[in-house]
Amino acid sequence: MEEVLARDDWHPPQIIGRQVALRRPRPDDLPAVIRWYHDPEIARLTRYQTRPMSNAEIERFFEIRLLSPDALAYSILELPDWRLAGFTTFSAFDADNASVLFHITIGERDAWGRGLGSEATALMLDHAFARLGVHRVGLTVFGYNERAIRAYQKVGFRIEGRLRDAVHRDGRWWDEVAMGILADEWAELRAHWAAVLEPAPESRAVAS
Repeated sequence: MEEVLARDDWHPPQIIGRQVALRRPRPDDLPAVIRWYHDPEIARLTRYQTRPMSNAEIERFFEIRLLSPDALAYSILELPDWRLAGFTTFSAFDADNASVLFHITIGERDAWGRGLGSEATALMLDHAFARLGVHRVGLTVFGYNERAIRAYQKVGFRIEGRLRDAVHRDGRWWDEVAMGILADEWAELRAHWAAVLEPAPESRAVAS
């Protein structure tokens, strides 16, 4: 029982916002993840390799990165219908330096550009700084993914540097952009995001 309570503290079963809810991944999420990772555009935006992933490779990723007891991962569900739309994770947790790396994929194309990824990111940042007690959350993004860079900046990430010519796509070289946000920076921005960090009344009713 103590182990379950401890996990619920750092990895609660669900985190509910205004437009999205985060819940722990389940085995029946796998078919959607396979479909997303077979989408060439999603692969272009998220993967270093250009070759398609096999189903077996996606299943291994799913088991290790999303279902592992040590993984801090969430499936992203669009409210009010609780439709599975993507996933988000933290990795490379460094307890000595209180830092973690952030990852997010919105897999359903009709969910792009509607603020769902920004809200899920805000929920994850609030969890990282308020519940996990980290000092810094970092990420990297390919330089041609301008939509993602703008979305990260909207939530408070700052560009910190570039790995020059780290990725070859579309017949040319692109930088990999390093971004980060600190606890005190999120504290200043949190009031702006307060409305999406609290679930709508109808979402509370469904969650309960």
